[in-house]
Amino acid sequence: MAKKNREPAYESGPQTKIILQPYLWRTSKDGEATLEAAPATACRDPAHGLQLLDRIGAGGTMFAGAHLVCVTADPEAGDYSEPEFLGEIGDVPAMNE
Repeated sequence: MAKKNREPAYESGPQTKIILQPYLWRTSKDGEATLEAAPATACRDPAHGLQLLDRIGAGGTMFAGAHLVCVTADPEAGDYSEPEFLGEIGDVPAMNE
């Protein structure tokens, strides 16, 4: 029996992504606490992202806080939109405008 070619699906053109960016408190050697970004998580849709925000807000994770953003990206063209903030919870870095 021959194996089928199972290349990963690749979408071309602009793609909308929902991303949860969590943050952790880290303590340096001199005892200073700083807020650090943890690895971002791709969400299935905005509702999934909001569920994750709620979980962080309820204290069910090790995260201090998180941003939920929506971005549109076209990697082939190198185009990336400014993030649209869908929500935030807990301790997050101040956003410079």
